[in-house]
Amino acid sequence: MTDSYKIPSTMHALQLVHYGPAEEALKYVEIKTPAIRNPNDILVKVKAVGVNPIEAKYRAGNVPDMLFKNPPNIIGSDYAGIVVAKGSAVKDFEIGDEVYGGMGVPIGQEYGAYAEYLVATLGKGAIVKKPSNMSFEEAAAVGIAGITSFQGIVVLGNMPIKSSGKKILVIGGSGGVGTYAVQVGKAIGAHVVAICSERNSEFVSSLGADRTVAYNLKHEMDELKKEVNSYDAIFDCVGGDDYYNQCVGLLKKGSVYATAVGPQQHAGAEKVGIFGGLKMALTVLGRLIAGCRPYRVVVHLPWNRFADDLHPLLANGSVKSVLRDDQIFDLKDGAKAHLKLESHRTVGKIVLRV
Repeated sequence: MTDSYKIPSTMHALQLVHYGPAEEALKYVEIKTPAIRNPNDILVKVKAVGVNPIEAKYRAGNVPDMLFKNPPNIIGSDYAGIVVAKGSAVKDFEIGDEVYGGMGVPIGQEYGAYAEYLVATLGKGAIVKKPSNMSFEEAAAVGIAGITSFQGIVVLGNMPIKSSGKKILVIGGSGGVGTYAVQVGKAIGAHVVAICSERNSEFVSSLGADRTVAYNLKHEMDELKKEVNSYDAIFDCVGGDDYYNQCVGLLKKGSVYATAVGPQQHAGAEKVGIFGGLKMALTVLGRLIAGCRPYRVVVHLPWNRFADDLHPLLANGSVKSVLRDDQIFDLKDGAKAHLKLESHRTVGKIVLRV
């Protein structure tokens, strides 16, 4: 069985050669195929890769590089593919298994997911057998966005797995994280209200939102603002002061305002200087200490809950990836995928087909 996959000595990958604009910084290259180095390693032949905002921000040079390995390197965390080799300690996966998951750290490592092969290590990130009801592209999309939505609603938002009778507000219900958040909220039994654009309202409703609020329709936002002290959790997938100031008062006393972004909208889309970073830090600190409701920012992702809690929702169809045809690119066209992501005009996730 182990001989059924011939592993080439070299592979194609989308390499970050230096920080900068997507079309200059990302190059389709041929490099050495990564190898298994320890007993817990799994070599995966990648079929699809999820694209995340943090990767575009790192590529642009907007993430502090003292924390990560500088280019050249391969970025990317989220993948789906086929097991082609494994270490001696790997017992729950066999050669030929279709798998998906996330490497955990999407940036600053030598070998990331934007490649034809990757090495997943048990205990780092997550690797799970792919549900038969998901394509490789749909499975690759989940990773960071899926586990972020789970973290924001269930973990930080203090919503139990069975939340019947609870009321949740999702800000940014049509984006990469927001589409999962709406579905996770419904899957745990909550009443979900989602803020999105008027043009995406029908689509977000189709994901399970009990009600949508169009941010570009003043009368709908005005009606929402009247619902003070009525929500059990808010999960903000957009960020910025405006939504926080308008919505924090909608929470019941003691209920949590969780955010995947923070006080700056699309944080990291532009380089943040020392003073800008200090301002954001002070804003977050002020909300943590003196806010009228608990304020939490998604920082650490609970990859340990991916297999036990998020995966079943995907396997039974309660949560699905949202992919549009014009948001699926070939690996060699990864720069175009980043440009699409940076337009902030996407619905659901962007994926690279390998």
